[in-house]
Amino acid sequence: MKPLDRILAVLDPTAHAQPALAKAARLAAPSNASIELFVCDYEPALANPRLFAADRLRVLREEFLGRHKTMIERHATELRGLGLEVTTEVRWDTRVHQGIVARARESAPDLVVKDTDYHGPLHRTIFTNTDWNLIRSCPVPLLLAKAGEWRTPPRIMAAVDPGHQNDPHATLDQELLRLGNALAQWLAGELHVVHAFFPAELIASATGVGPASAIDGGTITQLLEQERGRIREALAALAREHAIAPGRCQLRQGSAVEVICDLATELPADIVVLGAIARGRLREMLIGSTAERVLDRMHCDILVVKPPRGDVAT
Repeated sequence: MKPLDRILAVLDPTAHAQPALAKAARLAAPSNASIELFVCDYEPALANPRLFAADRLRVLREEFLGRHKTMIERHATELRGLGLEVTTEVRWDTRVHQGIVARARESAPDLVVKDTDYHGPLHRTIFTNTDWNLIRSCPVPLLLAKAGEWRTPPRIMAAVDPGHQNDPHATLDQELLRLGNALAQWLAGELHVVHAFFPAELIASATGVGPASAIDGGTITQLLEQERGRIREALAALAREHAIAPGRCQLRQGSAVEVICDLATELPADIVVLGAIARGRLREMLIGSTAERVLDRMHCDILVVKPPRGDVAT
């Protein structure tokens, strides 16, 4: 298993609470990973050359970033006092997500941790434009951290889609469980796995072949049981490969959105590991529709993972 060597923790200079900081530290301690505290920010007034001369703009921007540097150095000092290796970096960029992605490419972390907001059981997670753009373009796994501590032991839930013949899904499932197991090991937690079996597509495909009278209820039931059995075997094989106990592996019928959200609440999960695959040449920066609909309904932290070697179109 690849060790966790470097974590890039993105801090919000406007916030008092920093869940990304606390959770990056909790991950770094058992894995002996280094942490880089990073702030990317800009002030619109300091981006307008009509308001200030070029030299004055440069000085004002340096002062602006200097205040952020002072803030993150204070956090860094506290973490160093806990025995962690911590560096700091600040950057000016009018498009914050681009600055974060650029820094991730430069420093090559194993994980980017950033905070996001959740507003209670009757509301949804509030993802900013920065969050959505990071979900689409971050080159490494992205942990979106919310307020609140992880339980002891924490529960990690990975949502997989086994049984595919095409490589993108199979490769992504392997990566999801590799990282899920790694989180469970680093945090002394437990990994659960879920797959949502949604037969609507199979039924539509079956009833669309020949006259409707050619497909009776018994035939449809048989087809569904065969497919459910095939998926169950694929899920069990995937779990065995990653040493996941059968009792922590669930096949549930229903839409992926409902199944993932329901089980995350039932466990309850502290971190849900989700995959993202690009969809076609014209939409190569968009994540899969299931992940996109699940993301804003989650009460827990979310780890977004892409297949190794970048997005794979489906």
